[in-house]
Amino acid sequence: MSQQIAVRLTEEELAILDTEVEAGRARNRSDAVRRSIAYLDRYRGYRHDAEIITRVMREEGSVYPDLPVMSVFSGLD
Repeated sequence: MSQQIAVRLTEEELAILDTEVEAGRARNRSDAVRRSIAYLDRYRGYRHDAEIITRVMREEGSVYPDLPVMSVFSGLD
């Protein structure tokens, strides 16, 4: 079940949504908002995984010592 909410957006934010629609990545502005929320949710999951990997690497050392680039996860904001 969905609920309708009121959201105030700037002209720039609307332009971003419109660009997504015009590019065919979303059917309309509402779809663009839903897709953005789904993207944010996936990002949160990736960030959680990165935090776990970073913690394990700090506590136990890298399971791939030849890949020092993995430490980049510690800088996620």
